Amino acid sequence: MKHIFDLLCNERFIMWAIVLNTVCMFLGGFWPECKWFEVSDALFTLLFLAEAVCKISRWSWRSYWSRGWNRFDFIVLVIALPSLVNFFMVPSMMTNSVLAIRSIRLFKAFRMVRFIPNIGKLLNGLKLAFRASLFVLVAFVVVLIVFSILSYTIFGRIAPEYFGNPGISLYSIFRLFSIEGWYEIPDAIAASSSQAWGIFARCYFSALMFLGGIIGMSLINSIFVDSMAEDNNEEVLERLKQIEEMLKEGK
Repeated sequence: MKHIFDLLCNERFIMWAIVLNTVCMFLGGFWPECKWFEVSDALFTLLFLAEAVCKISRWSWRSYWSRGWNRFDFIVLVIALPSLVNFFMVPSMMTNSVLAIRSIRLFKAFRMVRFIPNIGKLLNGLKLAFRASLFVLVAFVVVLIVFSILSYTIFGRIAPEYFGNPGISLYSIFRLFSIEGWYEIPDAIAASSSQAWGIFARCYFSALMFLGGIIGMSLINSIFVDSMAEDNNEEVLERLKQIEEMLKEGK
């Protein structure tokens, strides 16, 4: 029994179990009628449930829950548990809601995140980058909303498929800022309106694409990347200071 507990508490064993479970879920998409993939997925879910039970019984609930990654694993497990319902379902009982529950099992693959090397440093860098770029992101969203309302007011009747209401207009302007289909929208407006409107639309959306898509997105990316790199530079500088102090002590 102790060997089983040791195996289920072994992080390397759990990592390979997650990898194998993910591969089985991927292959199961090619043969959806094959019951063996459903059986394997149910077994892996029960394996991860047994892992949580073993760790809690060995370390106690308080000690288990005090570790951040254990909390993450437990939440993912609870989210994935309803997928066991699919194992007992026959094909005739597969409704849309049951199929939606079936997709929940994919959350188990997220547990692989914690095995990424230096994941703590990466997450800390992401947190610092979000803090540094928060004001720019808020300003970008405000600009996005302003231009979506303006575009809805100007082109709402000419191109309702892109600017029929503020929500559709917001999505269209966001696509424009991401430089996706930026030429399709003015071309569609030019094809369904006068030549003057076509020229105005091409100039208007080209300017929006340049301001939001090139300058705006580049500014956000540069601040985000610089903040993540700054976190790594601080660690390097700290180590350099330690080396300098060791050299001074050696003299």
